[in-house]
Formats: sequence, structure tokens, C-alpha cells
Amino acid sequence: MLFKILKMQFIKLWWLFSFCTMQINGSTHWMVTEGGLIQPRLDSPFEMARPYDLLAFLNQDTRWDNIINIHHDLSKRQQLIKGLWAELERTTDVNTLLNEDENCVKVGQLNMMDWYISSLEETKSKTSQEDLKILNFKFEEGDVPDCKKLSSLTFSMCAFEHLEGMKQRENLSASPELTLPTHMSVLSDITDMSVDQFGSWVAGVLRKNSSSWLHYNMASLYWRVRGNAPKAMECSRRAVHYAPREYKDIALLSMGLILHRSKLTEDSVVILGAAVDHDKGCPTNHFILANALAVVGDFNSSLKHYDACLKLNPLNDLAVKYKNAVMCHTYLLNRMQIVYETLSKLRGELTEYSQREAVWLKSQAAFLRTMKHKEEFDYRDVSKNFDKISELTGLNIKDLKKEGDKYSLIQYFLDGPTYNDKWLKEKGVHSIESAYSLQRLVKHIGRHANMVLEDLAPDADYVKLAEADILQEIGPTPTFPDLFPEIVKANAFIDTTEANDPSKPVDKKPIAVEHEESISEYDTGIILYPTTIKISRTSEDFDNEAEWPSTRLCKEAAPTFPDNLEAIYQIFLPFENKGLRLKSLLTDKIGYSAKEEHELPWHPPTCPNDKDAAAFTQKKPQKPQFVSEVVATDYLRNKLLEYVGDGDASVVKNMQDAEIGQRIYAAMQMRLAPKWLLYTMSSLYWRVRGNNVNALHCAMTASRTVEQRFKDIVLISLASIYLEMGYFDEALNAAEEAFKLSLYEPATNFILAELNMIKKHRNTHMFHLKQVIRVEPMYMGGLVRALLVGWSCLFKQVNVLHELEFNEGDICTQVEPGMSMVCEKDGTNCHLTNIQCYGAHERESSTLVRMLELKDDNIQGASVDDMDEGVFDHFVQNMPTDRTDKVGHQKNYDALMKTVGKALKGCGNRGCASIQPEDLALKEEDCTYQHLELGYWLHIISFRQLLSDSESRLPAEIVAMTPSNKKVPECRINVDPSEDFFLDRLTKVDTEGWEPVLSLMHQFAELFNFYDYVTLGAKIAKYVETHPSCWAGQAAAGWWCGAGGRGACAARCLAAAAARAPAPHAAHAPRALAALLHIQSKIKDARDVAYLSFYARPKSKIEAFLVGVSHTYLAEYEPAVWMYRYALTFDEKFLPAKACLHATMCLMLFGDAAKSKPKPT
Repeated sequence: MLFKILKMQFIKLWWLFSFCTMQINGSTHWMVTEGGLIQPRLDSPFEMARPYDLLAFLNQDTRWDNIINIHHDLSKRQQLIKGLWAELERTTDVNTLLNEDENCVKVGQLNMMDWYISSLEETKSKTSQEDLKILNFKFEEGDVPDCKKLSSLTFSMCAFEHLEGMKQRENLSASPELTLPTHMSVLSDITDMSVDQFGSWVAGVLRKNSSSWLHYNMASLYWRVRGNAPKAMECSRRAVHYAPREYKDIALLSMGLILHRSKLTEDSVVILGAAVDHDKGCPTNHFILANALAVVGDFNSSLKHYDACLKLNPLNDLAVKYKNAVMCHTYLLNRMQIVYETLSKLRGELTEYSQREAVWLKSQAAFLRTMKHKEEFDYRDVSKNFDKISELTGLNIKDLKKEGDKYSLIQYFLDGPTYNDKWLKEKGVHSIESAYSLQRLVKHIGRHANMVLEDLAPDADYVKLAEADILQEIGPTPTFPDLFPEIVKANAFIDTTEANDPSKPVDKKPIAVEHEESISEYDTGIILYPTTIKISRTSEDFDNEAEWPSTRLCKEAAPTFPDNLEAIYQIFLPFENKGLRLKSLLTDKIGYSAKEEHELPWHPPTCPNDKDAAAFTQKKPQKPQFVSEVVATDYLRNKLLEYVGDGDASVVKNMQDAEIGQRIYAAMQMRLAPKWLLYTMSSLYWRVRGNNVNALHCAMTASRTVEQRFKDIVLISLASIYLEMGYFDEALNAAEEAFKLSLYEPATNFILAELNMIKKHRNTHMFHLKQVIRVEPMYMGGLVRALLVGWSCLFKQVNVLHELEFNEGDICTQVEPGMSMVCEKDGTNCHLTNIQCYGAHERESSTLVRMLELKDDNIQGASVDDMDEGVFDHFVQNMPTDRTDKVGHQKNYDALMKTVGKALKGCGNRGCASIQPEDLALKEEDCTYQHLELGYWLHIISFRQLLSDSESRLPAEIVAMTPSNKKVPECRINVDPSEDFFLDRLTKVDTEGWEPVLSLMHQFAELFNFYDYVTLGAKIAKYVETHPSCWAGQAAAGWWCGAGGRGACAARCLAAAAARAPAPHAAHAPRALAALLHIQSKIKDARDVAYLSFYARPKSKIEAFLVGVSHTYLAEYEPAVWMYRYALTFDEKFLPAKACLHATMCLMLFGDAAKSKPKPT
């Protein structure tokens, strides 16, 4: 009985205990209330998803402290950065600073001061009237005071030869000083002279007295007016050398000014200081030296010399103005020092801020990753992290981050290429330009920083944190001593990752919908047309066939030609060309397959209104620059359908446009890809719908945030939209920027072809069309190939009036049918030449046949019936073997020139002047564009002919070279040119006034398949520097300089190539220089160089041809005709000689000179 009672009591106790335990809720985190009670906290942020993770548990408190403490620290730093930025904006306002200083106000426009001002009247104060008296002066046109030819001065201790500027005096460059001295003396007749007369007079005086320092100084003045610094320096060297001490300061002042105006001011200070030492009583000496000292930044010394100048001449208002300007610069330089200190502090604070903010963001993600959540949570979503941390801590996280984005933008500009560290290190008067540059940058940053909250913050809010960074931060967190002094430095940072222990359960939660996908999901890294791709130039028929397109091809292809060859075609650069595969972006990712219809309502994709696009899309837009037909092909629509149909356009061919728009809209709302990509897709959509206004806004918005490596995708869309709307300049700018990013991209080359078609740059137009086909033969379904064939056949039809087969025996005045085009030097004003071909059945009436065979009775028995190939054998036998035997070479050369001038008759004994058009059955309508035709053969043919005939191979490894810091090649001649008969003449050609020849630059770049001309020059400069003995490198440098309009560089490099070239290639350099001189209209020098090359190789068709062209340009028809005919004795099919012979006869019979001749009676 007792047992039963005990049993019942135990059961009751067990029930009671069970009941009590069932009502208990366990808690791992507790809190103390305001009343002092300890209560459980069920929603504790410290409740962990994996409580067994000891490492995460130990770091939980540290991360929590990091989040709160760094937040407060960043807030304080924002206030500090804000103050520094405001100070920087205030102190970089140059105009405000200038208005604060009295001296600056007196000066006015400080940046308009000319610190290189010179005095061309240095001589008049000390020279006598007798020195400047003009006796028996006879002006000779072209007579100039070339001091190197008038006297030799290899070295002079008086001429400061140790200075770097003097060592490199051949490279000096200074702007012309415009006018002669107002008067050299009160009674001097020089005032009434022109510049040419002055030069001729000085040259004549120096021939009579080659040691007159005064006239050497005047010769220097002449060259300074002409802007030829090297020749001015040679005259000044001699003036300094011969001048007595009492006059030496005059010559030194001129020499110093030449260096000063050549921007070698440090060297000029040395020489100008010597001028002052020779005559401290001359105010001009002090004034010029003070200017030079101001340029190098020695303001104290500059002010001393201004004071000395004013003491000697108190009425010198110019000195007063420049003294005030230097005092203003001193004030400005002191203020710039303050700017430098402020900027240094700001950059340091921005760097520190960005580092701490990065730790702050990772701490938040790491803390939330270990925290237990009631619902699935994507800790990589920064925006969600901000909301959650704000909820847990009560801190305003988002506003702090948005303000921080503004400072990130400021740091981006200050650390990027837009800022130059040298700006605040300038010490001279040019620091004003640096100050203005810094002011412009600060204002630019300010404008963008004010827009950052509106434009950039949304992107920043949804940036995904990298998983590796978060895992790394989950280990012991980086700490800062000033924030957490209680944390030991030893625990500052340990690179640890969470171990994957298979014995422990792992929570695998699905990732939440991502608010903006990173580009990495779509980027395969496989670029179809990288810059390293090798393009074959032998696979296409237009590269292999000399007479492409044939007449047969043109007839067969005619039905496939586009209706309007001059129409504009819509272009788009596909994402996949740059390695982006969009996959299911517009299908599965938005929840609807390609075969499912998207639920209603449907919304079109909208883009922000871009301010820059408004100028072209507002009610009163800019006026289009041209009007042309725009052809809308299916190319854009098919591309859009491919992206909607997961690569298969046929699947969605019946999908409505509105639904396509909704799919893009949905992807934008869900932020499934970077905004620039979706904006570009939207632009494509609106272009298909025919709405270029919306398309332009989308494309412009995309261009703001696109990554550099994908930027040409957006640029090509922009260029094509601009072109369709008629804005040529904007289209060209966008296309050229895209071309720099990818040289071989078909879409880029096609739009450049369209742009060059509009500008009628035919050669460049055809080049880009061919480049498209070389890379992608069936681009746009074969449209580009049809355009190329169509244009080529059109050119062929225009060029050839008589469609004849090119049978053996035909004589033509063209070498490439379809490409006989003549342009001016800048590549514009192109004309199709009306050049005829004459078949064998027309030989009796052919001008060229009659000229070559001389069958006409009027010139029967002429000495040229049989051209004697050995006419110059005598000169070859008598030619000295030593190049330095100048006397022997000169004697032999003069004999050759005498023979050419008197003995050789191109048109027989009666001369070319006696020939009439009827003698050659030549009509005036047979002659068109003859001057341009000559230029064509030099501009197009000679360049290639010179390279192919000389069998020269420009170094292919040039392209692989790292570009030199020197943008222009520096060639050095390994011998003294004055001692070599040939080099002496090559180095004395006229190198002034050369201009860039755009088409020649393009052809030269094409040889290397490298089209960044400036970088190509730097690569050539590096090759010349590392291979100083390679003649081909020097020749390449000569061609690069000549095509780019750098005359002195071209002459020097080609002379260096001539000095080093082996015998088989010795002809290349003088031939090249002669061709370049022809192109640059330096005809007399071109003739001299051509004859020099002809003298060395009198049995060469190239040399004879170049001499003939020179004579034609100079209207010296007798020797011209003879030289062309002589060239044809070596190669009867040498087409350039035939064409130019025809052009010469046309000019002789129908040119301006012929029209002024009296008619024969």
C-alpha cells in the first residue's frame, strides 16, 4: 500500500515537472532593464546562425565595435574633408586671388604677358653710321646669309659650347620675331628695306668681310625674323667669336635670346648674365635677363635686374609692368604653397577615409553573415546591409555612405590622370597656367560631386561585396590604434578563411534576388577582335589582284550593288564581340522564357534625360551638319531579337516590340546587369523603333558609367545615332575614340568608312571598307563587300574612259585602275584623274607613242631617236672612290650637270619649244589635272616604289618596342657632314615650313600595321636610341618625320641613314628625301637632291624619274622629257615615267606658260 502511495506521488511530481519544463523558453542572450531586472532578449543581434563557430563568436564583439566606432570616425572625417574641400575651392579661385593683390591689379591679364619678348634693336645704340652705310647694293632674290657657308667655326671657347642648348643647336626651334628693327641708325637706309632685301644685303657684306661681328649679328637678326633658330644661332656664334669686348654684350644678348625663345631658358640665363657682365650700363641687358630669371623662377634676382634697368632708364614703362608682374607671381606662388599644403592634407584624408570605409563595409557584411536571421538574407547586398545595421544600431548608415560617395569621386579625380603633380611644383611665371589648370579641375570635380547623390549613389548602393573579401574579414578584423587602443596590435590582421568541416552541418540557403548583377556573370573574357590579332593581307582578291576589280567582276556584281552607295547604314557593335554573353538576361532571369508571353501591363524601357543630349533633341535642336539618306536594314532588329531569344532570333521573330521593351524594362527594375549595359540595350531598342531621341539619351547615359574596356560598344552606338541625325563632328569624335580602343573591330571600321565617304576622303574610305572585310568577310550579311565592290567599280568607270583590256603593248597613264585619285597634302580636295589608256590599234594617234617613238616628220633625225644608255659612263669612271674627296666629286658633278644642261635634248635638236599639239595628235581635252597627276605619282606611287625597288625592309620589331619618352626620333650622324660630299648637301636642304601629309602618314603607319602615329614615332625613337648603327631605323625615322611635317628631323635622320647604309641600300635615303621635298613643294632642293642621287647612280630609272619630275615642276621641259625617256630605256613598262611624260607634254603645250607664248605663224 505504501508502495502504491509513493508511486502515485512520484507520478504527480513527474507530471508537474514535465508541465513546468514545457512552459520554459530558453535564451542565449540577456539584457538588464531600466528597473534592474535581468530579462532574456530573443531578437539579439549576437544570436549566431552557427553557435559552434568559435572563431566567429570570438570576433563578434570586435566587429560590432568596428561598425559603431568607424561610423562615428567616418562622420568626423567627413566634416574635416568637407572643410578642406571648401578651403581648396576658395584658394584655387585664381581670379579672386589676383584681385586681392595690388601688383596683380596693375598688371591686368597676367597670363597674357609675353615673357619671351625680345629686342631686335640691340645694335643701334653702339654702332656708328659708317657701319650701316649701304654702298652699291644689288638685291639678288634667294640670296640669304647662311653663316655656315660663309665661314667655318667648328668650336669657339667664347660661344659657351658646353651648354646643352649649344650642343643640340640644330634642334632649336623658336617662333618668328615678325619685324626688322624700326631703325638700325638714324640715317640708315635699312629701315626702307624688305626682309628679303635686308638678308641679301647682309649676305653680300659678309662675303666681302667674313669676320664682321656686326654683320653676323645682323644675319642672326634676319634668321630670328624668319623663325629659323639653328641658322640664327650659327650667326650669333660667329658674332660672339669675332666681337671685341666693348661690343660682345650685343652678340651675347642675341645668342641668349635665341636660347630663351627656344625654351632653353636655364642656358640662356648663363649667356645673358655674361652680357650683363660685359656691359652693366645697358638697360636692355638687365631687362632681358630679368625676364629669363622670372621664367626659371628666380624672382628675387629678377627684381634686382628690373630695378637696375629702371635705374638706368626710369621711363621704361615696359620694365615697370614686368616688375609688377613678377611681384604678382611672387604673391601667387606663396598662395599656391597654401594650396599645396591643403591639397596634400585632403588627399591624405581621402585615402585614410577610403581605407576605413572599406573595413567598415566588410565588418557589416561579416557581422550579418554570422548572425541568425528569421528569413533568408543576402549579406552581399550593401543596401540591405545598411538597412539591417541601421535597424540594429539606430545609426543613419545610408546617408553617411551617400556623402562618402562624393568624397570617393573627389579622390578618383585627384588620383587619376586628370590631375598632374607637377602643377604645384612649378616655380616660374608659367605656374599661372598650372594654377588655372588646377582651378578648372576643382570646378569640374565640384560640378560632378554635386551630381553624385543623384547619378552615382544608386549604383554604389547595390554593389556586390566579393565573397573572398567577406571571408577574409570574418577572421580577426583590421583595427586602427586611434579607434581601438585597447586592442593589441598583434591581433591587427590575420589572413584566415572559414574552414569547411564536413562533420558540422552547413546551412545552405538560396541567395536572394540580386539587385544589380556584376559584369563578371556575363564577361567571358573572349574578345573576338583584340588589338593583337594578325590580319591577313593575302586572302582577299583586292589584296592579290593588281587590276581589281576587273570589268567582268563589275558587270557580274552590278545587280547586287546597293541602290544608293552614298547612303548611311545603321551600325551596332555587338556585346559578344567584346566578350559579353547575355545568356538568359531577358528570359529566364526575369521569370519568362522566350516562348512565354510576359504578363501585362507592358512598359517601355526609359532612360534619364541627358543634359548633353538635350542640345540635339530639344524643340529647337542644333542644325544638322549634313543630310543624307539613312537605310534601315534588318541588322539592328536581328541583333535585338538574338538578345531576347537567348541567341536564336527565330524563336522570337513574332514577338511584339512592346513586349521586348517590357522585358528590358523588367531587367532594369530587377537590376540584373550593370546599368550601362541595360541602357545600351534600351538604346538599341529605341533605334529599332525609329526613335533616335530616346536612343541618344540612353546611349549618352550609358557612356557615363561604362567600363573603359567596353566603352567602344557605347561609342559606336553614339556615333551611329549622331550620324543618322546629321551631326558629323560628334559622330567623328565618338568613332575616333572607339578606334583607339579597338583598331580591328568591324563596326568601328565601317562607321569610319561612312564618315570618310561623307568627307570624300576616298583612300581612307576604301581602306576602312577593306579592313572590315579582312576581319569579317560577310559582315552585315555581305553589305560591306557589296559597298566596296560598288565604290571600286564606280571609281574604275570614272577613271577609264575607254574600257579596254590591258593587253601586252598597251600604254596607260595609270598604274591601278580604280585608284587613280589625286588629293591635296592634307588628304582633302580629291579628284579622280581623267587618264586614258591607248591600245595597240591606236598607236599611230597616241601622244605617248609619238613622243616615245618620234615618228613625226618635224622631229625626224633628232638625237633622241636612239637613247644611249652609256651616255654617263664617263662620269661613272671618273667618280672618286672617297666620299670625302669633295674637290674631285665637285669637279665630276659639275661636268655631269653641264652635260645635262647643254648636250641632252629631250625633243631633238629643235627643242621641245618647237613642238605643237598637232605633231603629237594631242588635244586639250586629253589633258586634265596634270599638276595633280604629278603629285599623285609622288604622293602615292613613289613612296611604295622607293621602298620596293630599294628592297629595304623597315625593321618589323619597331612595333614591339616600348615607346620612348622622346616623342620625336633623335638621329645622330656618325661623321662630320661638312667633310662628306653627299652628306654636306643632304643636310643643307630647306627644312622650314614643312606640313603634315595626312595620307602619307596613313600609308607609313599601314606598313607597320600600327595607326597611333604619335606612339609609332615614340617607338621609332626608342629603336633609333637602342640601335644607333641601324640605317633602316634611321630611314624609318626620316619617313616618319617627313610625313609628319618635321623637316629638320627628316633631313637629319635620312642623312644619318645615308651615312650608315651599305652599298646595296645607299640610294634609299636621298631618294626618300627627294620625294619628301617634292611633296613639301621644296622643288629646287628636291631637284638638287635628285641630281645628287642621280650622280651616284646614273643608270637608275628611279633617279632619272625623280630628276624628271623636278624639271617638270620647274617648267624645264627639255631635260624633263629627256629624263623620262632615259628612265624608260631601263624599263620600257615603267608606268610612272610614262604617266609623267604625258603630263609634262600636256603642261608644256596647254599649261599657263604655253598660253602666254606667241602663236606660231
